[in-house]
Amino acid sequence: MPDVFKEANEFIETLPAYALIGIFVVFVLVIIGLSRMLKKPPARLTAFSSATGSVLVSRKALQDLIRQACLKDDYVEAARAVVKIVGDKLNTAVSLRLSSPENLKETSERLQTRISELLQKSLSFDQIGTIEIMVTSFGKNDVDEIPEEKALPEGETVIQPRSALEPTSEDKKQSD
Repeated sequence: MPDVFKEANEFIETLPAYALIGIFVVFVLVIIGLSRMLKKPPARLTAFSSATGSVLVSRKALQDLIRQACLKDDYVEAARAVVKIVGDKLNTAVSLRLSSPENLKETSERLQTRISELLQKSLSFDQIGTIEIMVTSFGKNDVDEIPEEKALPEGETVIQPRSALEPTSEDKKQSD
């Protein structure tokens, strides 16, 4: 082993000073780059601070709040929000399942405005970045339903799941 160290030491001694500095700089940049890539995003954000202390909001709470705000819209059947911090901006990506493709532009603009106002007014977030809306599907796809044009072969029947046959709590309330 000592021979390896001697050879490495001789090699380093033969290198010019600017090459050693260059190698050192590249090494430092690689370490900084790796630390930034592996850095975990903050789990909570400071909504605002006062003389008595700070108010923190978890990213999960923000995502849930945005999801609930989206579900209040009549055209939204399902929503999933992802909140990321890029620099000093709070970026939001929302995946939606809409009931129909009608009014897509108006619905997305209304939701972007609602989310922006929610973050600015309710939670005092000033650094709001992009709010991206991605529609993942239209309408509720019910896999238990068979299209009418598709006939079953003679002697076969469709078995409905038990939950589809039993009245729900909502049905019971309406019948009362």
